[in-house]
Amino acid sequence: MRSPFFSLLFLFAFLQSAPAQFLSGPPKAVPTLIADTSAIAPGKSFTIGIRFVLADRWHLYWQAPGDSGAAPQVEWELPPGFAAGPIQWPLPHSLKSEGDIFTNVYEGEVVLPVEIKAPEQLPNPPLVFSAKLKWYVCSETCLPGSADVSLTLPAGAPAPAHSEVFALWKKRLPQSSPAPFELEWTQTKEGLLLKIEGAPTGEKVEIFPIPPLGATSEHPETISRTFRIPSTNLGKPEGWKALVVLESGAGERRGWQLDAAFSKTPIPTLRGNALVGAKSLQEPPAHSASPAASPAASSSPEGLGGFLWAAFLGGLLLNLMPCVLPVIALKIFGFTQQAGESPRRVFRLGLAFVAGVFTFFLGLALAVIGLKAAGSGLNWGFQFQNPFILTGIIAAVFVFGLNLLGVFEITLGGETSAKLSALSSKQGYGGAFLHGAFTTLLGTSCTAPYLGVTLGFAVSQPAPTVFLIFLTIATGMSLPYLLLTSNPTLLRFLPKPGAWMERLKQAMGFFILGVAVWLLSVLGQARGTDALSGACAFLLVLGFGCWLLGTIQSRLLGWLLCLGLALGGYFVFLQEPLERPASAVHNASGGESEGWEPFTTARLASEIAKGNAVFVDFTAEWCLNCKVNERVTLSKPEVQAAFKQHAVVLLKADWTNGDPAITAELNRFKRNGVPFYLLYAPGAPEPKIFPELLTPALVLEALEALPKK
Repeated sequence: MRSPFFSLLFLFAFLQSAPAQFLSGPPKAVPTLIADTSAIAPGKSFTIGIRFVLADRWHLYWQAPGDSGAAPQVEWELPPGFAAGPIQWPLPHSLKSEGDIFTNVYEGEVVLPVEIKAPEQLPNPPLVFSAKLKWYVCSETCLPGSADVSLTLPAGAPAPAHSEVFALWKKRLPQSSPAPFELEWTQTKEGLLLKIEGAPTGEKVEIFPIPPLGATSEHPETISRTFRIPSTNLGKPEGWKALVVLESGAGERRGWQLDAAFSKTPIPTLRGNALVGAKSLQEPPAHSASPAASPAASSSPEGLGGFLWAAFLGGLLLNLMPCVLPVIALKIFGFTQQAGESPRRVFRLGLAFVAGVFTFFLGLALAVIGLKAAGSGLNWGFQFQNPFILTGIIAAVFVFGLNLLGVFEITLGGETSAKLSALSSKQGYGGAFLHGAFTTLLGTSCTAPYLGVTLGFAVSQPAPTVFLIFLTIATGMSLPYLLLTSNPTLLRFLPKPGAWMERLKQAMGFFILGVAVWLLSVLGQARGTDALSGACAFLLVLGFGCWLLGTIQSRLLGWLLCLGLALGGYFVFLQEPLERPASAVHNASGGESEGWEPFTTARLASEIAKGNAVFVDFTAEWCLNCKVNERVTLSKPEVQAAFKQHAVVLLKADWTNGDPAITAELNRFKRNGVPFYLLYAPGAPEPKIFPELLTPALVLEALEALPKK
């Protein structure tokens, strides 16, 4: 029988997708196929339109969806000899959502034309044209959709059909005539710069970038008719395209899709809205809001070897971080249990623990590579930003604590248990493996010194480098335990095994339940009091299920009751609160702490333009290192007094829910996690970057170096 720990993780991986599967009501998108002809003639081309009718306030995505989403996909099943062309995409609209997220969408209804070429000799009827469709439709939440649709047409003399519909949507396609303007492309260190020249005055200009396969981009930032397109992964620059849309005062929209054609002028550097080394429009001071990647580079390790060394040191130091400290006692307890046993068994248990650490990091590496291939990204601590995954972690920690208290036992059944029982005690290799994975899971709630730059570098690299860096971090983190178990003589310094060990194990159960309470507070801060109270009720039901699992003689019945209660508790208490948008519940406790104001790039640019010093704290409720820095450094009276003395503007970038604007700002400095701290000095070209662990002396020294007003 499988371990409850693994089963619960699987359960909550399923529950993460549950909202999309159980959302009630009529369909949010209804697809059909229509044709512009009533019959098919041999050798002639005609058009089939993939028509989507969308529910009110729901939208479908364009071919390049923007900051989130995915374009519809089609897989054709055509009669023999017929060939389908690509989807022709009508002009989209830009939609801004909470969190500064811009997407390119269709609303209400859209027809996606596809040209079909008929063979010179038609096959025998019926002529059935079938399409397997997949799409995402979004409003306050996003739902995946799929459907098989078909259309049957006869052979014969063609006559126009659905003429008005096709005329309307073909008018909204990009035009094939020459564009009435010139588009200048320039590659910069931060991405692309596109400048429109010659467009008719009085018309609104929009740009929709189309990255090549594997490349990524953020939404364009506009300076007059110059468009900055940030990108941490340009891919092949010559493969980029852009849809340029002109809109008249009467609302008429025309578009042209243009291929990249790069100028041979020197590549400028972008800093905020300023163009350094090229002609610029409305230039602010050179130290404006969004710095180039150079500050990160200046403090980064040199070359792959330097990053690997930093990864090893970061993994080693991760064992000393506050987010890992709650389970250090459990590790020591496990090693104490092993004292006096055979050296070979002790070493094998150490290898099992190390295997758990490596397996978790391999899983993270695979997630990074998979999401990059899908055109998305992953950050360190992403699991604490997703309320469904966070709830699963809380449940796993809670169940682990109940196990330590003796409510039920984590054992392996069947042949696996029989084989392992000959080699290990009840704790066994499976328990050591889970301890390793569990320790690493908690360790990802904050970054250690050296890990911030290293992780930012890793997620932008090819797959082999991603694996290499994550395995190096795992090596550093697991090295102390491997050394301890490979040299059993060191274990003689630990207390002798005895009855006290069971009491210590139970005491550690309360310690682990304390971790669950901390994670509940993170959920409450991120999703509001309804989610917090629902999670508490859910854990009560889950705890009762675990108690039944430990008391009922029939393991099958115990399992069914436990999993049934877990599912029922989720749908009764948690589904609705977790589905709510974060913007509707976040910061229910109200306001920033005294002296701190919410971070936005616009506010940062404004303060820098005024010549003010600015300190930016990139933090998150689930980041224990951040909380330690706030308690021991940033909230100290002498530090707060120094901030006031030097008139420093304090901005807090709260990354608890993975704000895309804050993610983009971290990416500019090649960082992939928090904590992260910046101090912008008046007149300085770049901000000062602080280490992950702050001390009052470090901050006070930097403040004293600020120019006197």
